[in-house]
Amino acid sequence: MHKPSSVASILVLLILLSTTLTHMSLATGIGYHQSEEADPSKWIKWARDAWSYYDPGTGVDPNTGILRASYRWAFLTDWDLGGYIIAIIKAELMGILPRDGEWGADDRIEKILRFLETRPISPYGIPYHIYTSTDGQPSGKAVTNVSDSGRLLIALAMLKKYRPDLAERIDAIVRRNNYELLANRTDAWRTTAGFYKYYVAQGFKLFGLDKSWPVQMALREFDNIVNGPHVDVYGVSLPKTLVTSEPLLHMIFEFDVDDKYLDYVKRVYEAQERRYRNAGKYTAWSEGNTGLQDITYVYQWIVMPSGETWKITPKNVIPIIFTKAAFGFHALYNTDYTRQLVDYLVRKNEERKNILPYLFFLPRKGFIEGIDENGRIVAELVDKTQVMIIEAAYYTLKKKVLESTDVMLDISSTSIMPGETIQLKFTYLDPTPLKHTCKYDVKIADPANSYTIQYSFDAACDITLDWAPQKDGIYHVTVRVIADYVLFNKTITKFFNVEVGNISITKEARIVDIVYPNQVYSGEEFNIETSIWYNLGIELTPLTIIIRDKSTGDIIAQANPVNVIGKGTITFTIMINASDREGVLSLVLVPAYYNGSGWLELENAAVEIKILITGSQQIEGTVTVAKTIIKREITHATVTRYITVNRTATFTITETLTEHSIMADLMPIAVIICSLSLLIIVILAFVASRRRPVGQSIIDTKILDGD
Repeated sequence: MHKPSSVASILVLLILLSTTLTHMSLATGIGYHQSEEADPSKWIKWARDAWSYYDPGTGVDPNTGILRASYRWAFLTDWDLGGYIIAIIKAELMGILPRDGEWGADDRIEKILRFLETRPISPYGIPYHIYTSTDGQPSGKAVTNVSDSGRLLIALAMLKKYRPDLAERIDAIVRRNNYELLANRTDAWRTTAGFYKYYVAQGFKLFGLDKSWPVQMALREFDNIVNGPHVDVYGVSLPKTLVTSEPLLHMIFEFDVDDKYLDYVKRVYEAQERRYRNAGKYTAWSEGNTGLQDITYVYQWIVMPSGETWKITPKNVIPIIFTKAAFGFHALYNTDYTRQLVDYLVRKNEERKNILPYLFFLPRKGFIEGIDENGRIVAELVDKTQVMIIEAAYYTLKKKVLESTDVMLDISSTSIMPGETIQLKFTYLDPTPLKHTCKYDVKIADPANSYTIQYSFDAACDITLDWAPQKDGIYHVTVRVIADYVLFNKTITKFFNVEVGNISITKEARIVDIVYPNQVYSGEEFNIETSIWYNLGIELTPLTIIIRDKSTGDIIAQANPVNVIGKGTITFTIMINASDREGVLSLVLVPAYYNGSGWLELENAAVEIKILITGSQQIEGTVTVAKTIIKREITHATVTRYITVNRTATFTITETLTEHSIMADLMPIAVIICSLSLLIIVILAFVASRRRPVGQSIIDTKILDGD
């Protein structure tokens, strides 16, 4: 074995590994810059504009109450009907649509249910594929498919949650339409694939139709996608299956998905943003209308099962920036790119409302289907686009609820005495207009006096209760709020303390462990690790450790404060930079806590440590600095005085100068000589190895390219 060659090989391997890891990071690391926080009022406006499509006479037939799949096509499928049900539910929960009255949510749902209960169905016992909006009759003899049925079943399951009183009617509709037949037909499930297949299978599962083998296989589709072959799309790894935005967005907006699914949705988004970054063309691919005569509807596939990317079927057209995909991804990620996309589409949608010829054949309602990459307005008003925008708005508000809601306690008196009746006002803070009711559970306890009382309230989200404490003490108030938003819940548990009468609180802390080096070199950075036991009462209190120079009494370091409560032990680590002078460093470590106006130093709990600062090297051998663990325990600690500490990032210690060692000056020269000698030896060994014949190995690499 030739050492120089081995060293060189190792260096080459390290370089290659580093390059590979960097490439992997660029290829699979999906990062993006998040834009400003989503504005709920803006989303509500967009949702209102989208909902206006469903005004009677525009997107809904005023006689039957059944929607039109598009403004210029007075027909619908079960997919469209499912979307309409979801739009009604979420529009009402956002306050866009009234619950009662003619054309309110209840009235619209009743019209839909009557249609489903009475519509003609095929001789096979399943619905027809297309129905006419004006009379509810079938259009042609073709029967429905699993995709449209799955979408409707998802909507009906959501309707059962929204209106539990309709559960029996909904179950009867599902039995009448014989979706069990579709669930068991293997050939029926060959009409869908990929993310679409996985999504619509959820609808069958929600009604207990997942016992059939075809549905069970469809529910495994996502695992097959994850474990199957992938293709690189602008540095993003995407599966070789039918990939487009629509089913992915509906899945997130309508179900609680896991992190693995979220990861794939993010990949699909990232591939589209990277196409924009590379090609300079806005990209929001989905399925939808084209506004053309020769091909009216297309599917824009980011990936095909063959591995082909950016493919449009059944016929190639100029790629369309679909409005629904842009809004959907904006709700999910709220990035600079999605903001630009949405702003562009909103601006174009407003322009078409005021220019010819759109004024003659399109109402000033809803959102257009999109814009193609040449700037052509796809002048179609389609129900699927409006549904997606309404769902995106609801999802954004739901995120806001889950992230920002809170419960506050306001007490009617600032000075409370035993026997005095006071009011405790609890306020549920929600920055969104989403409709909700609340259930409160409030517990007030004083463990010292064995006192506990509990309250429970339903429906009201802001409550006030009267309470009269019995004795002096600190009362612990625990409040648990379950806010019911119909389609999801938010639970908040908070703790408050109420002081009654005269209270005496003893606070203490002591150092129980110190880990530090007993010897360091001059100029060396080293750490002091200190564990503190504390008993600081029931209020959240900042705790720290202060380090003083014993000789001067100056504060030279302070650990970053940590908020603690009650009893416990916490460890602090402080980095210190030793001075360039040799000598014995004496330090005093003192616990301290903050009481609101200043730091209280527990001087009786102080511990002294000593550290030897030496030169950088000894004459013979290598110096190993010993690390010593010193355990100290203080049995009592009291508050002695207030102190003020200015925090800094690095601390330099100066100690008494001792006799300087001449070896400290000679050591740098010795190090240089040794280094040069080693370098010469390596060069000579490398030259010697080059003179010997080296065998050559040939590695054949076979690249397999599968579909």
